Amino acid sequence: MRAPIARVVRLRGKPRMSAFGAEYLNLTLGDLNLLRASPSDTEIRASYIVMAVLFVGCLIALPFATEQWPASHVLDAGAGVACFAETTTGLLLLIQARLLRRYSGFALGLGYLLGGLIVLVTILVPENVSTNLWLFRLWHGVFVTGVLAYAVLHVNHDVRARRMGLVRMGPAVGGALLFTGLLVLYLFLRPFSLPVIIHGRDYTTAPNLFINGIQFTIIALAWWMLLTTPRKTVLSVWMTVVAFAVAIDIILFVLGGKLQSAGLYVSKLNNLVAATLIFGVIFHRYIRIQATLYRHRIGLLRANRRLMRMALKDGLTGLPNRMALDQCLDEALARAARTMTQVAVCVIDLDDFKKINDQYGHEAGDGLLRAFGKRVAGILRKGEKFARLGGDEFVLVLESLQGTGDLAAVMMRMTHILSEPFVLPQMPLFCLHVSVGVALYPDCASASDLMRAADQALYRAKADKARRTQNWVVCGSGDLAAGMRPGG
Repeated sequence: MRAPIARVVRLRGKPRMSAFGAEYLNLTLGDLNLLRASPSDTEIRASYIVMAVLFVGCLIALPFATEQWPASHVLDAGAGVACFAETTTGLLLLIQARLLRRYSGFALGLGYLLGGLIVLVTILVPENVSTNLWLFRLWHGVFVTGVLAYAVLHVNHDVRARRMGLVRMGPAVGGALLFTGLLVLYLFLRPFSLPVIIHGRDYTTAPNLFINGIQFTIIALAWWMLLTTPRKTVLSVWMTVVAFAVAIDIILFVLGGKLQSAGLYVSKLNNLVAATLIFGVIFHRYIRIQATLYRHRIGLLRANRRLMRMALKDGLTGLPNRMALDQCLDEALARAARTMTQVAVCVIDLDDFKKINDQYGHEAGDGLLRAFGKRVAGILRKGEKFARLGGDEFVLVLESLQGTGDLAAVMMRMTHILSEPFVLPQMPLFCLHVSVGVALYPDCASASDLMRAADQALYRAKADKARRTQNWVVCGSGDLAAGMRPGG
């Protein structure tokens, strides 16, 4: 009989693993990355809900966008969170893009990494408001360009890079660090002056509106492409939310118009959502994958235990089989060697069992084998093991024997239970007789020698059933007076 094994089946278009009809492992290789994993309906609905919440928040903030709020360190704390989230997300996306050789992940990861490094510069190198606004504008430009590049590549089926060098992580990270170093060098040396970006407290000037308009157009185009594409992945679904948050960020930034306006603070909140959302999604999916793998590992352990039990059990009687008997014998002999006691191996054969099969059928014969195994197993005591070899042959292993008297007592016990007839539905009352061949340790030094000697003794016991005085024979010894009735 073929042993059951874990197999891969296809359910709803996705390959899943199953074992013994257990729960399917709801995890595929595609789920291990964000560039190719298919989103669930729940994730798609959740993205729409988040966009609706952002839109409602924008509508609520619009009437108060120009009001002035006092200075706060909340923006500094948000910048620290955004720096960590963007940099980490960029590195994770670059790693996935390198493994999968996908241009879309490479472009987006580079945009996130550069954005995070720009925010890091604003934290480590404090500057005046005008310079910080320039850095903020630079962040917007880099980030929205990365999002648009991702959207364009994703919608156009993201052609796989043929050469690994095109999506290498080292040059990308090195280039990002070089860019950051040049930016820091400029802030310290100031070789040239930047155009004025703020007049007094007002940053809503014609040049600024023009640049903000370009950024808004880019991010709105990316948002629409990601929203309407039928080719959706987990990353594309949540990048739709990110693009929506950045678009609202630009709107509120422009409508706020002045430093410390409510619109500026709320726009930074949307900025923080855009910076941290994908990191949260990656972290959430990592936890989900770990939980799924843990559940699957538990299922595999349980399935393995079931396999071991099935491998060590006889399918018909439920008794230990030949494999389990081999393990039992090895352990019994090791204990006997330590305690200096005897071990007996008794090979039991049902007399005239073929006639039973021929007369009443194999179903009746199987019922008799089950009934015999159950009856003998019911009288076992400590140190006694009972197994089925196959067909009508069984093996009884007796440990801690002090002499032939202990062996004779066990044989008497078996003879007593066999004196009661078997009641089976397929046949009339039937008294079963057996022949037993016995071999002893340490007369036989190994498990294989014990089995061979017990088989030889069994042949002697079956040789002349009509004239024998007892139905069991010990290999290498004469008949033992055990008070047994003759076996028929």
